[in-house]
Amino acid sequence: MGRREAKENRKRSLIEATIACINRYGYAESTIQRIAADAGVTSGTIYRHFANKTELLEAAMRFLLRGALEEERRAVAAAGSDRERLEAVITSKFADHVFTPEACVVWAHFWANAQSSPGLARAESLNYRLLCRSLRTHLARLVPAASAETLTLEFAMMIDGLWIAHAQHTSTLTPATARALMRNGLEARLGAVLER
Repeated sequence: MGRREAKENRKRSLIEATIACINRYGYAESTIQRIAADAGVTSGTIYRHFANKTELLEAAMRFLLRGALEEERRAVAAAGSDRERLEAVITSKFADHVFTPEACVVWAHFWANAQSSPGLARAESLNYRLLCRSLRTHLARLVPAASAETLTLEFAMMIDGLWIAHAQHTSTLTPATARALMRNGLEARLGAVLER
C-alpha cells in the first residue's frame, strides 16, 4: 500500500470513528479525544489529518454525501426510462447501505448544527441543491415545469422527513418500508398531476 493510500485509509477510519462517536455521544460531546479513542489513535494523529474538530465533522458529512451521490448515480444508470430514473433518484436515498440509523442520526446532528457552522451550512446547501437538481431534471421530462418545481419541493421534504424519522432511537422504519412509502407517494403525486 502506497503512502497516499495509507493516508486516505487513515482519514476514512477517522471519519468512521466520528460517525460512531456522534451516534454514541451526540454532536457537541464528540470531542477529538473521544473520536481518537474510538479510532484507536492519539489526538495528534487526528490533527495530522484535520486542522480541528469542525474540519473533521465537515469531512464526515461530505463522506456521507458522496456515498449517497454514488448510489444515486448507480441507480439512475441502471434505470431504463425517465420514470424509472426519477424513481431511482428518490429510492437511492433509501438504499440499505445509505439509509442506516447511524447515517440518519449523523445527518440530523449536521442539520441542527448547520446554522452555526459555515462549513456544515455549505455542505448541507450543496446536498439540498444536488437533490433538487436531480429531482427537477427528471421531473421536467414527465410533467409541466410548474408541476416539476412543486413536486421537487414535495419529494425533497418527504425524503428529509423520512431521514429525520429514522434518526429517532425508537424508529422501526426500514429501508424497504421507506422505499415503498416513497414509491407510493411518487405514484400518487405523479398520477394527480398527469390527470389534470
